[in-house]
Amino acid sequence: MSQMVIARRYASALSNLAQKENSLEQVETELKDFSDTLYEAVELQDSLSNNKVPMAVRNNILTEILTNMKLSPLVSTFLRYLLSKRRLTLVHDIAQAFALLTQEAMGILPAEVTVAKEPRSKESKDLLQKLQEQLSASTGKTVQIHVSVDPSIIGGIVTRIGSMVIDGSIRNQLIQVRESIIRG
Repeated sequence: MSQMVIARRYASALSNLAQKENSLEQVETELKDFSDTLYEAVELQDSLSNNKVPMAVRNNILTEILTNMKLSPLVSTFLRYLLSKRRLTLVHDIAQAFALLTQEAMGILPAEVTVAKEPRSKESKDLLQKLQEQLSASTGKTVQIHVSVDPSIIGGIVTRIGSMVIDGSIRNQLIQVRESIIRG
C-alpha cells in the first residue's frame, strides 16, 4: 500500500475525531507545526524512527517534545499512536492530507492557477481576484487560488481545480491550431 494512501487514512481518522471536538483548524495547525519541527530536525527524526533505539526512549523523547510544544491532547495522543505503530515518519504526508480534508470540511476548494509571468501589476491581481470570484460562483464553494509561474505557456491562464483543468494558455491554442491544420 502506498505511503500517501496510508497517510490519507490516518488523516481521515484524525479529521473525524477533530470534527467531533470542533477543533479542525487547531489540530491542522498543531499537526503542521509538529511536522515542520520534525522535518527540520533530522537527528530528532532519526532517533524517533530508528528501531535500534528502544521504544521507551523514543516515547520519552516524543513526550518531551509534546510537552514543550504544548499540543492538544488529541494531537498528542495521535502522535503517540503513530509512534507506537512505527508510522511517525508519515507525519508530513498526514499533515498535508489533513489540511486538504480541513479545507474540504470548511467548504474551501483549492485551485492551482498557472500564468506565464508573475502577476505584479494591479490589473493582473484584479484579474486573478475576478477569476477567484467566478470560480467560487460556479462551484458554489469558496475557491482559494494558488498562483504558479510557467513561462512555457506563453500567455493566458491554466486553472486546475481537483481533476478538472481549464487550459486557456496560448501554448494550448497554438497546439489546437496545429492539429486542425494537420487534420486538414
